[in-house]
Amino acid sequence: MPAAPLGPGTTIGIVGGGQLGRMLAQAARQHGYGVAVFTGGGSGSPAGVLADREFSGDFDDPDEVAAFLAAVDAVTWEFENVDPALADAAEAAGVPVRPSGSIIAVAQDRELEKRALTDLGVAVAPWRSATTCVELKAAVDTLGAPVIAKTARFGYDGKGQVRIDDAAAIGGAWQTLGGSRLVVESVISFERELSVVIARGIDGAMVDHGAMENTHVNHIIDTTVVPAMVDEATAEAARSTARVVAEGLGLVGVMCVELFDTTDGIVVNEIAPRPHNSGHCTIEAASAGQFEQQLRAVTGMPLGDGSCRPAAMAQLLGDLWESGEPDWSAVMGQPGVHLHLYGKGEARPGRKMGHLTCVSDDPAHALQRVLEARDALTGG
Repeated sequence: MPAAPLGPGTTIGIVGGGQLGRMLAQAARQHGYGVAVFTGGGSGSPAGVLADREFSGDFDDPDEVAAFLAAVDAVTWEFENVDPALADAAEAAGVPVRPSGSIIAVAQDRELEKRALTDLGVAVAPWRSATTCVELKAAVDTLGAPVIAKTARFGYDGKGQVRIDDAAAIGGAWQTLGGSRLVVESVISFERELSVVIARGIDGAMVDHGAMENTHVNHIIDTTVVPAMVDEATAEAARSTARVVAEGLGLVGVMCVELFDTTDGIVVNEIAPRPHNSGHCTIEAASAGQFEQQLRAVTGMPLGDGSCRPAAMAQLLGDLWESGEPDWSAVMGQPGVHLHLYGKGEARPGRKMGHLTCVSDDPAHALQRVLEARDALTGG
């Protein structure tokens, strides 16, 4: 039998102090839950400033871990690059961890992730592992250039990866990636990048927000529209794939399944066992957005209605601050456009500082509105 739900008044422990934790904390506050944030180093984090307590010690400090676990009734994650031993400590202390540490371990290691997805029968790009430069060359020979060589652990937003277009680039790629254990993937041709944010409760119920269509600039997500502008069969294939992954991994919580829409069908790129940038528009577009769904799943409450009205999101990177503070009045004066800022003090190029969303009757119109609003921030 599923464990009894945790009601309002209990405390949610969030591992990670970034913007995803901040938006989860906002959802928790709205529903009457307490919040504790474990940053792993540094205080005054975007999530921590909204929490009842912020734990700023190292993730491997046993005293800090014990203090954090003593303050919470359940643990969840806002990023996956954490030693899963933290989940083991929580379970030993009788504190439920959702998603489980085993899912975190899979998501933070690309080789484990590829093997897990293959075992579930979903399509992934052809790949090989490599632990030496000789093995990297053998992988390129087997797969055929071009390929993407990625560090097996701790890469995101395009970090820790190099494209190899011919054999002459192999040695340089090995050096650039620090001689790490690698996953080498074929570069596949695709029509568009899709994602599905799906929640799964402790009772096995699953709810998703539909197929979303994403664009990236310099490996960082730039825009999302929901629903994706694809045919019904493609959208259903994306959603079905996400359900297979969530159920197969035993998810309790929220997961984003990132996908490629190819001429041969849906291919899984990677998974993130947490809310995701592509799901930000669900805050306004769905009755229960991705952060509320995370809260519901983690506390054992019934999942909400995740169906979305047509909407779009545009990321706000630190580059927008290059000539000074953006003109926020240019956005605040536009009906139907919503501003979310993450509370980060320093704007740096490529740093995610916030996002804009717009809900409309049509996804293309929502995207046009949100891009025009972003342009207006700098007088464009």
